[in-house]
Amino acid sequence: MLKKRPVWMLALPIVALVSLAGGVLLHPGLTNPPIRRANSESIVVQWKRRADHPVCITMSPKGSSFATVGRDGTVSFYNKDGRELWKRRVAGANNALIAKNGQSVLVYSKLNPLYQTVSFFLGNGRLLWKHHVDGGVWCGAVSPDGTRVAVTTGKRYIYVYRPDPRRPKFKRWQLEGIGHSVAFSPNNRRLMIGTWQESQLACYNTDGTFQWKTQHNTENQYNLQASADGATIMGILPGKQSNPEIELGLWNSEGEQLWARKINGFDGRALVSPTSQYVAASFATALPGDSNMIERKVAVYKNNGDLLWEKGGLFFGPRLVALSPTGSSVICWDGANSLYNINSKGKMLSKMKFGGVIDKIVTSEDGHIILVYCKGWLYALHVG
Repeated sequence: MLKKRPVWMLALPIVALVSLAGGVLLHPGLTNPPIRRANSESIVVQWKRRADHPVCITMSPKGSSFATVGRDGTVSFYNKDGRELWKRRVAGANNALIAKNGQSVLVYSKLNPLYQTVSFFLGNGRLLWKHHVDGGVWCGAVSPDGTRVAVTTGKRYIYVYRPDPRRPKFKRWQLEGIGHSVAFSPNNRRLMIGTWQESQLACYNTDGTFQWKTQHNTENQYNLQASADGATIMGILPGKQSNPEIELGLWNSEGEQLWARKINGFDGRALVSPTSQYVAASFATALPGDSNMIERKVAVYKNNGDLLWEKGGLFFGPRLVALSPTGSSVICWDGANSLYNINSKGKMLSKMKFGGVIDKIVTSEDGHIILVYCKGWLYALHVG
């Protein structure tokens, strides 16, 4: 495939505002319960507020700003206390990314080729600029320092933006496959990209300079995460119920695979601890002879791939949500209305129960902040 050299391009700011008015608004449904940190394992509510069936919930890398995207493309932006600062409607929008502690917000339509525009808003709600990309957006990521945002498209392009309010600009280059997963390195200088069709795990500098790649089977789609210390990259093939084979792998920063483990299951999720000492995974398995009987488990592995502990079964179906910075505990969702904190010995440390089935969950990079949408309410939780 002919590859195009990356070229930095300047994006001219747009001074016009979106038609929907915005301003500081404290929603009547906002409540701030007192935070009680009885111990380091507690899950406590920082704030909660009403929300109208969002299709996307998101937060900044450190969990200091939050946003939701509604069914009609309305983006609502909140500060760390849950106060709504502004609201804008963007045609076709169903996803958002927050950069630089809320300095800018990228809004786009994920997996919808009818809308190929990404919109950048400043932290005060002003539209900074719009940019048309080549192909529908497949995925996006924000760098740990919040100064860069990357999106991939169905035409095999990746765009790396610098949403600086004074001089916004971007660079793009073409990949060998469609980028379905992307992650920044902890030092903000590299991008790890999992591609589909020409399936590979590839690494580039943020200026587009190629570093390395590892080739995989054509249909493999790894979900990726880089450890906070920069030493490892975790990848998981989540598997499907029709093809129950999960592959969990760990690579070093130069693309050498350290270990791989295959699990007979589906709906796989995995996280690597900030210091690369542990990898946590959750998965589902259909019992032999009865595909309707599903058993779910969560497991923690050492950095050499050895199993440390495993918990779950027919009557407790954990889905992985977050891994603590030390790897000493994991936060799991039971698939219904509860979150659990489980320590490295498989002991349940704390539990939080909600008034209905949890619909959406996202976490901060360090696992300390969790954003939950459940039955008309948006909750910001603190762990530890």
